[in-house]
Amino acid sequence: MQIITLTDKENVIEQNTYLLLKDNEGILIDAGASLKEIKKYNVKIIAILLTHSHFDHILYLEEIQKYYNCPIFISEDDKQGLFNTRLNLSIIWKSFKFNGDLSLIKTFKDNDILNLNEFNFKCILTPGHTLGSSCFLIEENLFSGDTLFADSIGRADFPNSSQVKQKSSLERLDKLNYNILYPGHGRTSTKQEQKANIEFWLNQLN
Repeated sequence: MQIITLTDKENVIEQNTYLLLKDNEGILIDAGASLKEIKKYNVKIIAILLTHSHFDHILYLEEIQKYYNCPIFISEDDKQGLFNTRLNLSIIWKSFKFNGDLSLIKTFKDNDILNLNEFNFKCILTPGHTLGSSCFLIEENLFSGDTLFADSIGRADFPNSSQVKQKSSLERLDKLNYNILYPGHGRTSTKQEQKANIEFWLNQLN
């Protein structure tokens, strides 16, 4: 499996979108990269997995979903953010709501396994940054969205945020087996490196 990091540097926030490739099929983790950028790789996108519904991670969701006619997977607790400008924070920038095919929005629960052709993801709910923030684990690669960054953690002062839940989520990730961390912003990291990072932030959240 090949993992390509796409970072949109033309907008307000430099968020990471990940394109996972096997043969001629691809999965997107978040939708913060433009359709034009994704089409460069000449693969069929078979699904979009969303770590959460903040606007920078769903910026191009509608145009990508319409072009590939693919399903969107998001946690039940974060689904409402696709349609609520306050919850997705677009109200502070350029308000928008998802207007694509609602029948293709699928929800998952904690510990669900998504079997998508050659891709098999474990869904891990990590609330805190948002009510339904999620991580995805595949082949010892953890896609953490804004729950955990290489050198920091996501903010917990937004609507539907919770420092109490954030602490529990970090404790859970600290016990999780993975190798490489692919966060929603910034550089990649490793499980070994995250031991100290998580320990620091757990102390700060006490």
